[in-house]
Amino acid sequence: MAITGNKGEWSEIYTLFRLLGEGKVHAGDANLNKLNLYYPIISIIREESKRHEYKPNQEQHIVVINEEGHEYARISMDRFLSESESLLLEIKNNNKRTFAVPNAESFMCRIGCAKLKAPSKDKADIHIVIHDLRTNMTPMLGFSIKSQLGSASTLLNATEATNIRYRIVGKEMTDAEIEEINNINGHLPRMKALSDNGYKLEYSDIEHQTFKNNLLFLDCGMPEFIAQCLIYNSIPNQTSKIKDAVEFVARKNPLGFTGNNVLAFYEHKMKVLLIDAALGMTPAKEWKGRYDANGGYLVVRNDGEIVCYHFYNRNDVEDYLYNNTRFERGSRTRHHYGKIYRENDGKVYIKLNLQIRFIQ
Repeated sequence: MAITGNKGEWSEIYTLFRLLGEGKVHAGDANLNKLNLYYPIISIIREESKRHEYKPNQEQHIVVINEEGHEYARISMDRFLSESESLLLEIKNNNKRTFAVPNAESFMCRIGCAKLKAPSKDKADIHIVIHDLRTNMTPMLGFSIKSQLGSASTLLNATEATNIRYRIVGKEMTDAEIEEINNINGHLPRMKALSDNGYKLEYSDIEHQTFKNNLLFLDCGMPEFIAQCLIYNSIPNQTSKIKDAVEFVARKNPLGFTGNNVLAFYEHKMKVLLIDAALGMTPAKEWKGRYDANGGYLVVRNDGEIVCYHFYNRNDVEDYLYNNTRFERGSRTRHHYGKIYRENDGKVYIKLNLQIRFIQ
């Protein structure tokens, strides 16, 4: 049976082929530009039903070692590069949701790959032993792969756990007004109707206790800060970019920071959330601060170039995430997003939902 997958899944095999063809990976800046800094690849380890290690040698070949430590195959790096170029064309030119690539599958079999995505219990999609030329260390690191070849991927998925509750304040709201505004199609028109009628949103609580605890683990002001960012994302005619929301919140300064650089204060909070969500934290599981993708991020650009955001260069990883993510508004049919309701205490509330997606 043919191997099929979507563009993001095929991008993982493309990354394997391309990195082995080049034998190194370049660092990237906040805008996805390749830097002169690069990391030579010592080996790539892939574990499916069996473990295979792919090692570039001095003769410009990739030596494939099986789990018994024996040579499984020896193939030129040029062949890996040409296979990656062919696969890139297939990925870019295919408009189906899932598809097969027979030529790539044939080469996968030759090098011991039977699946598009190696099974993983963490956020790492690929494990690479690199040579850090600055520290002279050769650690094995797990990297998460994000691809621009398919649809934009999420950094933090929306679930019931990411609901944030707000109280609607300003004046008393009647049941008839609740029904009337709830019947308006579209989240932004509903939010505009609230504003036009003199209502405002006041942060009430993070509904899921584990997610609330995770945010508090990052920073005691994080729940209020994120809640204010989502208010910005619900204002008509505003962008959904993360950095624009942070600049908006910094101008309001809801946490009362009195230092010289208010914007940097709120930027730091957002970068802490982004990097922890990127490398290990999930909303409904208790977060203890240990990263799964301990290497960082590999990004497949839409032109096929691959750039690396190595966690050793934490500032680069943070800047990349900060400049390339946005809030995504949910559907009211899922997680009760944007629905106005009255609780038993007689007060009126609305739920917004946190979801963060990469900018394509």
